[in-house]
Order: sequence, then C-alpha cells, then structure tokens
Amino acid sequence: MGRLDGVRSGTAGGCLFNGCLAVLVLLLVCVIGLRIWAATADDRAEGEARADMRSGAESRQEKLVGAAADGVLDDSEIARVFPQEKPDQGLVRIERHGPAVTVTAGLLGVGPGVFLTSETMMTGCFTFTVTPDRRGHRSPEVTIRELAVENEPQSACTTAGVPSPSLFPSH
Repeated sequence: MGRLDGVRSGTAGGCLFNGCLAVLVLLLVCVIGLRIWAATADDRAEGEARADMRSGAESRQEKLVGAAADGVLDDSEIARVFPQEKPDQGLVRIERHGPAVTVTAGLLGVGPGVFLTSETMMTGCFTFTVTPDRRGHRSPEVTIRELAVENEPQSACTTAGVPSPSLFPSH
C-alpha cells in the first residue's frame, strides 16, 4: 500500500486528499455513535421510569411507616398513601392477618421521552406488608415486594402474581 500515483505528499492535492479522508472518517465515527445512542435510548428511558417507580414505592413505604406509627393502620390512611394515578391502578387490595396488613397497589414510573414521545411510562405491582407495633416501643416495619412479572407487568396487579425476589425491607 503505497502512495497514490497522482498525489504527492506536501502538495495541495495531497493535503486535500488527507483532509477529505480525515473528515470522512470523523463523519463515520459520528454516524456510528449516533446510531448506538439512538438504539439504546429506549432502554435508558425505561430504566429511568423503573427507577422512578421504585422510588415511588420507597416513598410510600415511608408514608406507611408514618401512618402506622400510632399502632393502628386503617383503610382511610392506606387510601391516602395510594391515590389512583392514570394509567396505574393505585390501591388494588387490602388484606389483614392479625395485626399485619398487606396492601397490593399498582404504581406508576415516569421517565424521559424517546424521539417523538413526551415521556416514558411504566407501571408495576407491589405488595407492602405492614406490621404495626401496638406497644409503641419501636417503629412499624414495612416490607415491599415487587409482583410485576417482566413480560406481563399489567397482569400482576389483577391476579397478584408470583412474588419476585426483589425485596426492600425498612429499618
């Protein structure tokens, strides 16, 4: 691979050829970079929406701890913690087992938009198991379990599907 016959180094033709080649390589790198960025935009937006949804679950965990601090957690306190937001379901079910209360709720996470959409939304289903302390010596314990199945996130709240191993205990 030698020099091209008609172009000599140090001449105007040689500099022009080398400059054009450098610009073409730079454009190729930019195009490849933009394609990779565009191909991963959906995943980034979905990841941010999922993080927002889990952050909402953790903030509701704190609100449930505050609501159960007096040793009693009634349905109206639970309903205030889980207002219905479109398109999620909000409060789905309340189950009582002795002093413990299990709340099933659909939550919404919002992430940035991708290309022509204004935002990315993700819904998930969570159970919150609240064990209030009736003696008032320690704070109530609230454990979160995400029920949303990766391939069927909407059906988990209607059937309260199989719990996944993702737990967030409060302490």
